[in-house]
Amino acid sequence: MITDRVILVRPYAFKFNKETAKDNIYQVKPKKTTEEEMQERALKEFDNAVDLLRQNMIHVDVIEDFDDTTPDSIFPNNVFVTFPGKIFISQMYTENRNEEYEKILPQLKKIIDYNKAEIIDFRNNEERVLEGTGAVVIDRWNNICYGSLSKRCDKDEFLKFAKMFGLKPIYFKAEDHKTNIYHTNVMMMVGEKFAIIADDLITENKDEVLKSLRDSGKEIISINKDEFDNYAGNSIELKGRDKNILVISKSAFEVLTRENREKIEKYDKILPIDVTTISKFGGGSIRCMIAENFFDISEA
Repeated sequence: MITDRVILVRPYAFKFNKETAKDNIYQVKPKKTTEEEMQERALKEFDNAVDLLRQNMIHVDVIEDFDDTTPDSIFPNNVFVTFPGKIFISQMYTENRNEEYEKILPQLKKIIDYNKAEIIDFRNNEERVLEGTGAVVIDRWNNICYGSLSKRCDKDEFLKFAKMFGLKPIYFKAEDHKTNIYHTNVMMMVGEKFAIIADDLITENKDEVLKSLRDSGKEIISINKDEFDNYAGNSIELKGRDKNILVISKSAFEVLTRENREKIEKYDKILPIDVTTISKFGGGSIRCMIAENFFDISEA
């Protein structure tokens, strides 16, 4: 299952989020860049991303953030996840990220018909967190979900999520700089016919992960540390008109090995998007900015 409909949140006050930086080692603390400069650059990157997606015939619904209380609202895929007729709501790890869902809800209801929605709400359990499709990478063609366990991907919540949505759970542990990788989608993505994964970072259950990917018919595209550091794993496959589209950060595209680029291009058109500011200070890249809209897609 793949979609050409996505939801993005336009930032009002994008900035370095001190709360999330406690376990997100990929956020760079600004030294000379002011918050005003950060927001201005992030806004340009966001608007360019929307334009490029629309030029490639992706339907983009934009939600507007409207105050400075939620600096990470630009990453909505962590907050809610859509399935045909269903909406999953995440318990977030930090307080200011837990404010995002109710804040965007009035605008979200203009995109999704909540009168027809089954709501699966995992909030109100601060001890157990599962941050949407940041924590969970879903193979929607084979009904499998992958999760790298961390403070933002609780094992029990992950297994409960898998059971509720009829998915086979594959969990593992992965580390970078001796720290648990905070989100699974930083290190892997699963497309229709291939998967991109920084498998060298997996410290537990690596064989099961790779076996599951092979058994489900995916070509495994392993990325090196340079590709990982530039967020090659934080990419997303969307439905194109003639060919599927791999949306990837420009920085990741520029460091892809020739071999990996050719593997991807067997299946997808590659769409690089410059999100340098957002990635640097937000610790997440283009995939984190995109919430897929599967709500009105038939499961048949």
